[in-house]
Formats: sequence, structure tokens, C-alpha cells
Amino acid sequence: MKLGIVGAGAIGLTFAAALAAVHDVIVLARRPAVAELLARDGIAITGDTAVERVPVRATADPRAFADRDAVIVAVKAYGTTEALAPLRGVLPPHALVASVQNGLGNVEAARAALPGARVVAGSTTQGAINLGDGRLRPSNAGMTTFERSDDASPTSDDLAAAFIAAGLDARVTDDAAAMLWRKLIVNAAINPLCALTGRPNGAVVEDADAELIARGLASEAAAVARADGVDAADAWHTVEAAARTSAANRNSMLQDLDAGRPTEIEAISGAIVNRAHAHGIAVPLTETMLHLMRARERMPREPRRGTDR
Repeated sequence: MKLGIVGAGAIGLTFAAALAAVHDVIVLARRPAVAELLARDGIAITGDTAVERVPVRATADPRAFADRDAVIVAVKAYGTTEALAPLRGVLPPHALVASVQNGLGNVEAARAALPGARVVAGSTTQGAINLGDGRLRPSNAGMTTFERSDDASPTSDDLAAAFIAAGLDARVTDDAAAMLWRKLIVNAAINPLCALTGRPNGAVVEDADAELIARGLASEAAAVARADGVDAADAWHTVEAAARTSAANRNSMLQDLDAGRPTEIEAISGAIVNRAHAHGIAVPLTETMLHLMRARERMPREPRRGTDR
């Protein structure tokens, strides 16, 4: 299958490295310098004892996607429109566009950027730490789920099969809303809390104080999900399982703070607060996390100890 990956961050490159072994894969990077580095040096997968370099095709020219069968959108939620707008009129009509981004509203943004395109929701629990310059450290294997689309070829089942052929766990769901809310609840309970405390994901089940807050965040998000018509009765169980599976992972929000980048707090906690207000539900812990993260993002980035930057 001819696959395109939009985004050269941790998840985009994780997928690209695996998929390139068995498929025709192109990574679309926002910056030409990043595309040139990837095309020249490949993706470096850093393990405990060795570094594996995986060759990959990469470009900053959206026209390279004119023959792609499927496109995986792996940019930050706030960058969806900017990343996809250049592909308007470039993708072939049959191309399946799948968002695996965090938060709510990504599919709607993708459809607005690509009118008439076949866009489906997706979710992944794959984890990796972006070390910069095309280098990754995998932190956990995960499941990638795609919303069902059978109206043309390739179907969502074809895309999932392409992932499985590359050694990635994947499946298709008929309930996109439940899929997105389950991931949103996990992100809302873990990401801002661990980002603010500088802890890996396992902290929410290993530290009593962190667990207390995480349980409250999960409960608030679940209440909003139920108001949106999604069954979230097992919210804490889902969060706990995710935290244990990805215990060593420094989640994407924490990585963004470390790198001085904007976070996806608006698409995660902000989306829950907006939906809560629409339903008249109080979510004080989630609102607190939202305001704390906004304030944290406005702080000047301090040079790391031992460096001159």
C-alpha cells in the first residue's frame, strides 16, 4: 500500500519506521530541513543497547502525496489545518485520510481542510519519546484503531491490515465516538498531571496523591462523555491500564513542555471543559488543569542544566 505520514514527530516517525519495512511510505515534514535529514539519515530507533537506522522517504513537498492510497495524520491537534491545507486538490479521490491525533475536533478540522476527502477518526496508544533529529526511543507498544469506512478502496480494514503486516497492532471500530472519548479520558487524566509534575505516566498509579487527582479527572471526563451519549462506566479502569502499560513513557504533553513547544491542552482538557459547559456539568479539576497548563506554557523556557542553551 502507498502510505503517507503527515507529521515527523514521535508517533509519525514510529509508524513510518515500522510501515516502511513492508509498504511504500513517504513522510511529509513541515520543515524542509527535517525532510532532508530524514531522507539522508533515516529514522534512528534507540534501544537499550543499540541504535537501529531505518531508511525512509521524506519530503516537505505535498505534491509527493498525489499517488497515496492512505494518509495518516500525526501532527499536533492545533496544527491540523496548517498541515493538511497544502494537500487540498493533491490527494487522489480514493485516498483514505485517518487522524490518530489526541483530543476532539481533529476529524472536523481535517474535513474542513480537505473538502470531499474520505476522512476517518483514529486513535493510538503507541508511545515513543522524540529525541530530536529523527531519533526515537520507543516507550511502549500500543493499539491503533480506525473508524470503519467501507465506501471505497482502500477500506479501514485494508489500512488496519497494512499496519498488522508491519508488526503494528491495529483494528477497526464501528463506534468512533466511544473510541475518541476513551482516549480523551486517558489523556485528560494522565497528560496534564504528569506534564505539570514532570513525571512519567506510571506516576498516576504509583503515587497516592497523583492517583487521587487522576481519579477525579477521569470521573469528570466520564461524566461529560456520558452526557455526550458515550458509555464511560469503566473510565478509571481504562486510565489505570493505560498508565501501567505506558508507565515509563513521558507523554507528549510533557515532551512538549520540555521542548518549549505548545501543548494539546486545548484539544484535551479544553474540549472537555467546552462540552461540560454545553451540558451544564461542573468539572473543577479539569478546569484547574486547563488553567495551570495555560499558565505553564506562558512561562519562559529555562535552559537545561549542563547546557548553554
